Amino acid sequence: MRKKILIIGNGAKEYALAKKLSEKHEIYITPASDTLKEFAQCVDIREDNPAELLEFVMENGIDMTIPISLTALKTDIVDLFNNNRQKIFAPDKNAAKIVFDKALAKKILYKLRIPTPKFGIFEKQNMVLDYIKNQKTPFVLKTDDSNSAAVFTSFQSAKTLIESSFIEKNKRVIIEDYVYGTPFSFYTITDGYKALPIGSSITYKHYLEGEGGQLTSGMGSCSPNYKLTTENEYFLMDNVIYPTLDYLEIEGNPYLGILGVNGILTEDGGIQILGWQSFMQDCDAPSLLEILDEDLYSLFYSCVIGSFSDEVEYIKNKDLFASSLVLTCRNKNNKENIIQGLDNVDDETVVIFYPSVSKNRYLEYEANEGAVLSLTTTSGTAARAVSRMYDEAEDISFESVYYRKDICKLKI
Repeated sequence: MRKKILIIGNGAKEYALAKKLSEKHEIYITPASDTLKEFAQCVDIREDNPAELLEFVMENGIDMTIPISLTALKTDIVDLFNNNRQKIFAPDKNAAKIVFDKALAKKILYKLRIPTPKFGIFEKQNMVLDYIKNQKTPFVLKTDDSNSAAVFTSFQSAKTLIESSFIEKNKRVIIEDYVYGTPFSFYTITDGYKALPIGSSITYKHYLEGEGGQLTSGMGSCSPNYKLTTENEYFLMDNVIYPTLDYLEIEGNPYLGILGVNGILTEDGGIQILGWQSFMQDCDAPSLLEILDEDLYSLFYSCVIGSFSDEVEYIKNKDLFASSLVLTCRNKNNKENIIQGLDNVDDETVVIFYPSVSKNRYLEYEANEGAVLSLTTTSGTAARAVSRMYDEAEDISFESVYYRKDICKLKI
C-alpha cells in the first residue's frame, strides 16, 4: 500500500532518499527545489517550524515524517510529533547533539575510550593560536558549524580562519590531528536499543585528486567499502555503535534513526573515529541506497512502533558494487550554464541533483557554482561500476565542470 511520507531537507541525501521512496510511495518534501518537484510534492514550510509541519502532517494524513536536515533536528520536532502520536523517524534534538555539537562529540568519544585523533577544544582566540604554533602539520580545524572542517599545513594559513571564526562568535574551535589512511563511513539503523549495519562506503572528501586540497561535503564514494573487513565491522559495532547507544540511553536520550560514524582506516590497520552522522552523507547516500535490498519504509516503521528488535534480524544488501561521482561547477560567471548530455545517461544510472540546480523557462537544467549532481552506477565488480561511472560523466557537460578522476580507484 502506498504511504504518504514527508521528508524534511533538500540536500543531495534527501533527494536520493525521496527518489528511492517515490518508487512505491507518495512523497512530500520541504523546502522545495526545481528538481524535487519532478517526483515529489513540495511543501512551503520552514524546516525550523515544527508546529506548522505538525499541522500539515495532521491535515494531510501523512503516515511518516523523516527529518534529515540538522536545522530540523535542532528543533523540538521529534518530541512534538511523538506527543501528538505522529510517526517520525529521527533522533530527538538531545540525542542528535552528538552529530551537530562537534565539541561534545569529541568529549564523548574520549569519555567512551573510542579511538579518535588527538584534539583540543578552545573557547578563546589567544589559546587556540598558542596551541597551533607548536601543532604538527597538517592539522584539521573544526567549529560547531556542521559543514566546517578545513585542513591546514601552516600556522599562518589557519590564523586567518581562526580570527574570523571568533569574529563570527563561534563559541568553540576544535583542533584535531590529521590522520592518514582511507576515509570510511559505516551506517546502522537503530530503535535506540538494537542496531544493525545497513552499509559502508569509502568517502572522498578532498577536492583534489590524491586526497589533496580542502575538505568538501564529498566528491564521491563507493559502496560497500572493500577495505572494511568483517573484523572491522564487529569492532565498530562492539566498540563504537553500542557504547554510544548505551551512553545515550543512560543519559535519558535514546537514539532512534540512522546512526553512522565517519572514520579513518589507518595505514597500520587501526581505526580512528572522527564523529557521528544522523543520516547518510550527500556523497554516499546514492551508492548506499542503490545496494540496499530492503523496504526502507518497513524498516523505519518497525523502529518507530517498537517492533524492530523483535522482527528484524539482519539488513540485506544486493551483491553489487556501487560507485558515485560528484560533478561540481567551479565558476558560473553570472550567465546561463545549461547542463548538457543528461538525455544520454543510461536509464540504470542514478542521477542525483544538488539543491543549487535550477530550471530555466525552457525546463533546461542549469548549473550553479558548487556541487551540481552525482552519478551512481552499479555492477557485479568494482572495476565495471567505476568504468561505467566515468563513461557516463564524459557525456555530461556544463561550463567549468570539474570532478575527481580517481574516485573508487582500487589503488587507494
